[in-house]
Amino acid sequence: MRILKVVLRMHLVVFLLLVLIFSLADNAHAKKWRLRSAGVMSIEAPYTVGMNKLCELVKERSGGDILIKHHPAGQLGKGTAIIEGVKLGTIDMAATGPLGSRVLSGLVSPFLFKDHQHLDRVFASPVWEKIKKLYLEETGIVIVGGAYFAPRMLTTKKKKVVSPSDCKGLKIRVPPAPVLVSTWKALGASPTPIAFAELFTALQQGTVDAQENPYQVIWDQSFYEVQKYISPISYIIPPRLLIINADLWKNLGPEKRKLIEESWAEAAKLIQSIYLEKEAWYEQKLKEKGMIFVEPDIAAFRKATENVWQEFAPKTLGEGVYEEIQKLRN
Repeated sequence: MRILKVVLRMHLVVFLLLVLIFSLADNAHAKKWRLRSAGVMSIEAPYTVGMNKLCELVKERSGGDILIKHHPAGQLGKGTAIIEGVKLGTIDMAATGPLGSRVLSGLVSPFLFKDHQHLDRVFASPVWEKIKKLYLEETGIVIVGGAYFAPRMLTTKKKKVVSPSDCKGLKIRVPPAPVLVSTWKALGASPTPIAFAELFTALQQGTVDAQENPYQVIWDQSFYEVQKYISPISYIIPPRLLIINADLWKNLGPEKRKLIEESWAEAAKLIQSIYLEKEAWYEQKLKEKGMIFVEPDIAAFRKATENVWQEFAPKTLGEGVYEEIQKLRN
């Protein structure tokens, strides 16, 4: 009888151990990730469409284990506040531009990228991995990947700008980035860094007479109400980025990291296709609102700004990176 009791107890212990093991395994498998994503683009913007696509793909491919909720239009903050939130982990991930980082500021050097094909080649190259590594070292934030963002065009209120000589004394709003300030000084303008949220009012009140942004932003922000002329100089094609908290990225593990990277690659293609397809639509809509398009001397703008990169790129992107990017132009 005593032996039987011992045997039964042993079986019970084994049974309980098996239950515990399977329970732990189930819990590990069923771990759910609920992530918050932030962005400043409007609800209708291509980037918001792309981020919603990312959320959809990740949910589907993870079997619901990873659910991302994207908050557009500055709902979780603006600009550098979002980046700081990702760094601290109060925001899990974000779609953001290259500003707010010493390393990435080099990516807004004038005429750095030729077109979207050139940008795609850079994203697929070793030099992009180098940039991602430098950004992680600088900020403690991981770049999941990049995506195309439409070229930045010049708009003015009082005069047409065809060549750099027309920029002399032009009061233009620029984002708070030294490379952009130097670019417009090289063109003879008087650049004034102003927060994007204050731009419409600054144009309306005459604090500045000009600004530069993609057609989509000019349309979404109704700048046609306070600007008259558009010079399509395409002087910057600034990539946007999907960034994520470094600790979170590490904890997700290789399988889930790969899933998010592949989903982002698909979402990025969608973003690019929307921008390319809608460029003509935005142009037509802006014309209908009364904006006058002029034909700028692009070669003259390139010539006037050809040395700006030398002041910034080696110190931001690192020695030789600008040159490596240029080798991928064709």
